[in-house]
Amino acid sequence: MDYVIAIVVLVGLLCVLNLVLTYGIIRRLREQVADAGREPLEVPHSVLSAGTTVGPFSAIDTEGGGLTRDDLSEGQLITFMSPGCPACEELLPLVAERAREYGPERVLAVVVRDADKDNAGEGNGVRAYLERLAPVARIMTCDLGDELTTAFALTGVPAYVEMGRGGRVASSGRTLPHRAEEEPRRTEPVKAGA
Repeated sequence: MDYVIAIVVLVGLLCVLNLVLTYGIIRRLREQVADAGREPLEVPHSVLSAGTTVGPFSAIDTEGGGLTRDDLSEGQLITFMSPGCPACEELLPLVAERAREYGPERVLAVVVRDADKDNAGEGNGVRAYLERLAPVARIMTCDLGDELTTAFALTGVPAYVEMGRGGRVASSGRTLPHRAEEEPRRTEPVKAGA
């Protein structure tokens, strides 16, 4: 009988210890969530930031046409995507839609090849991108670290650049920006302190 009492007391103490530890974990998680709400996470740019100048480059598109930094025009959209990148796969239909709206002369789609997959005979992803984008955009293919990706300081995909005047970047990021007509418009002036 003494053994049964000892085992019941031991199990009870273990349950109390478990509750205390669980409470401590929940409290720590709540503190982390509160801290995350105070300090926004900064996502590093994977391409030149707004206001910087694109470096010099010379590249050939899939149709055999040449392109240099001087050929980039204000308002032109340049996207960088790579087959096998899940975020790029999600972005591809939006890029194709935006290219249809802007016109092929205003959108440059750069397909960044994955040398490891291409050498392993898995280059079908590049062909799929070319087939989807060819009717609506000017396309270039390159490897990460080539002259074109170096000129834009590309470190990861997906990425986009919208060109400004004089070879400068107007805006850039990882996902395409909303078009002006998609932005909500205010009909009343904003009051101070509101």
